[in-house]
Amino acid sequence: MRIGSNLPDLQVVAATKLGVAAPAADQARRVSAEERDSVPQDEVSISVLTTQALETPEIRHDQVSNLEQSVLSGEYRLDPGQIASAMMDF
Repeated sequence: MRIGSNLPDLQVVAATKLGVAAPAADQARRVSAEERDSVPQDEVSISVLTTQALETPEIRHDQVSNLEQSVLSGEYRLDPGQIASAMMDF
């Protein structure tokens, strides 16, 4: 009896895929490397996201400079109603 695991038994899955009878319960714990390798494994790749994150500068100096110029020239205006609305939507 398994406690705390919802994962299927690899040996039973391999036996099912190979079309053979499932092994006895006492032998179910022994899984050979061959059988383990025959069961498909999930795979996740985040290399594109990692690359993009590493290529993005921590400080985007062009945007900071543009914002600074807008604030200094008085062109940058905040709309309190729009800020409150965005906060409520969040």
